[in-house]
Amino acid sequence: MKKLLLSIATLVAVLGAVSVATWAYFKDTAVLGSNTYATGVLEIRLNGAETLPGFSVTNAYPSLVGSKVFTLSNYDFAHFGGPSTLDAKGLTATAVKTGGDDALYDALQARLYANAGWGGCSNAGVTFVSGKGCTVYDGLLKDMNAEDILNATYWGAHPPLVPGNSFTMTFEVELPETHTDQGALMGKSATFDLDIDAYSIWPL
Repeated sequence: MKKLLLSIATLVAVLGAVSVATWAYFKDTAVLGSNTYATGVLEIRLNGAETLPGFSVTNAYPSLVGSKVFTLSNYDFAHFGGPSTLDAKGLTATAVKTGGDDALYDALQARLYANAGWGGCSNAGVTFVSGKGCTVYDGLLKDMNAEDILNATYWGAHPPLVPGNSFTMTFEVELPETHTDQGALMGKSATFDLDIDAYSIWPL
């Protein structure tokens, strides 16, 4: 029994020695080196500026239209000296009330057009207006929310605005004539922005 126990102890000791032994081998390394991950830049401008003053209408009355025509550009280096390197695959327009009378703001009608220089529009249901372009939006100003600008272009179903490309936009706002007494809106004012957002992917 003592011999058996001794043999087992010897075997365990040998196995323990084997388990910590160093194995010899050959090794070679190949390297996929100098990997870089750098993000691009998406920058749009209105008439070359990040912020462009809009229109100012005073002493207005029903049916008087305030309007602003501007150029929307994907502001790259080659054409504008700007930083943009990415396609704008999505462009949206949103009206944002910044102050003034709620009732007047809620009553205002807005229209937004995109004009890339050709007649006609690519997508069914988009109306072309001569001298202004394809209709992006036509409705109450307060309801203008993330309206799809690229859906209303001439370049295809939903073409990106690539770096260096531009198109002209027309923004119109009016207090529509309702053929009713609108006296409650006299002497009022409302202020608002038109926010245009660009996205590197679409749909979101």
